[in-house]
Amino acid sequence: MRVKTVPEEKTRENSISVICNLINSQKAEGILIKHPSNIFYISGYFGEEGYLFVSKNGLVNLYVDGRYYERAVVETENKNINVKCFKELYKDIALNLQTEFKLKSKNIILFESAYFSYEEYLGFNSELKELVFMPARNLLSKLRCLKSEEEIKNIKQAIYIAEKSMAAAIKNITEDFGSENKISELSIANQYRINLLNMGSSENVAFETIVLKAERSAMPHGIPLADNIINDGKNNILLCDFGAKYNHYNSDETVTLFCGTPDEKFTDIYKTVYDAQQLAISKIKPGLRFCDLDKIARDYIDKNEYGKYFTHSLGHGVGLDIHEYPFISFKNQDTIEEGMVFTVEPGIYIKGFGGVRIEDMCLATKNGAEILTTIKKDELKNFI
Repeated sequence: MRVKTVPEEKTRENSISVICNLINSQKAEGILIKHPSNIFYISGYFGEEGYLFVSKNGLVNLYVDGRYYERAVVETENKNINVKCFKELYKDIALNLQTEFKLKSKNIILFESAYFSYEEYLGFNSELKELVFMPARNLLSKLRCLKSEEEIKNIKQAIYIAEKSMAAAIKNITEDFGSENKISELSIANQYRINLLNMGSSENVAFETIVLKAERSAMPHGIPLADNIINDGKNNILLCDFGAKYNHYNSDETVTLFCGTPDEKFTDIYKTVYDAQQLAISKIKPGLRFCDLDKIARDYIDKNEYGKYFTHSLGHGVGLDIHEYPFISFKNQDTIEEGMVFTVEPGIYIKGFGGVRIEDMCLATKNGAEILTTIKKDELKNFI
C-alpha cells in the first residue's frame, strides 16, 4: 500500500524552509544545532563533534574539528552545505558566524538548548558577547515526524533485523527449559546483541535491551541480570523490549512471554493489555489527538481495574532517535498526521507479581494504522 509521506527529494529542502520560518518567527538571524539526528537529517553528516548553523536565509554551515573534516565533506556532498573546520571550538565558530553572516550587536542567535551542555552554552555565550544567545528549546521537535518512503524502508529493515535476532536469541529457552544449561536474562540480551551485528544492524543495539523474568518484569525499564535464570523449569513471565538500527533508523518492540504454562492472573492481565492496545491501534487516524489516543487505551485498562498499574504514556515516535516526536500522552493535544511513525505500548506492572507490556510500531495512513512490526502478539507461541 502506498502511503502519503514526505517526498524524499524534498525532505531536506522542506526542513530548511521550515527552520527558516521558525527562525524568522523569533526575529533571529539563525539557529545553532547540536543534536546529531537533526544535523544528519539536514546535512547527511552523522559524525561526532559537529555543530550546524542555519541562517534565516537558508544558508547552512557545518562546523567540525580536523578529525572529521574529510568525512563531513564526503557525507554532505551535493547538499549545499558549507563545511568549516575549527581549531578553537567556541572562538572559531563565533568568529565565523559574526563575519560570514555579518551579525551585529543585539542580533539573536537561537540554539538547541535541550542538547547543549552548560559548558557549551557558557563557551559560545562568552564569544558571542554582543549577540543575544537565545534558547530554542523544542523549536525543532516536529522537524522529522513525517517519514519519507526511504525512511520507512529503513525502519522496516531495522524491525526485520531486531525480530529475527530476538527470535534466535530466545530459541534456546524452549529447547532447554528445565535443563542444566542455565540461560540468564543477561545471556539472552548479550546473544541478541551478537545476532544484531550478524544480521546487519548499524550498531549492536538501538537502546539497552530489556530482558526481565518473573517479578522483575514489573520494572518497565529494568536491567538484565546474569544471575536471574530463565529456564529453571518454573512458570514465569519474560518481558523482552528490543530494537535495532539500520542506516541510522531505529526500531522498538516489546513482547511479553510466559515460560511454561501461564496462570489465570497472567492470562487476564495479558488479555487486558492486548485488547487495550488493539483498541487504540484501531482508532488511529489523521486528526485524532494524541491525548485522546492515550485515553482510549488507558480507559480500557482502568475499566478492567488495572488502571493504577499503567504507569507510563501510551507511546512515542521512532526514527533517527528511539524516542522522538510525537509523544502519545495525556499532555499532547497535537493531532495525528499521515506519515507519522510511533509506538503503541500499553503496560500493566504489579510489584511482586510482574509486568506485561505489548509494543508495536505503527505508521499512520489516511485509512488508519499500518502495523510495521510483524510479531503476532495475540498468541505467544507465534513468537517462540
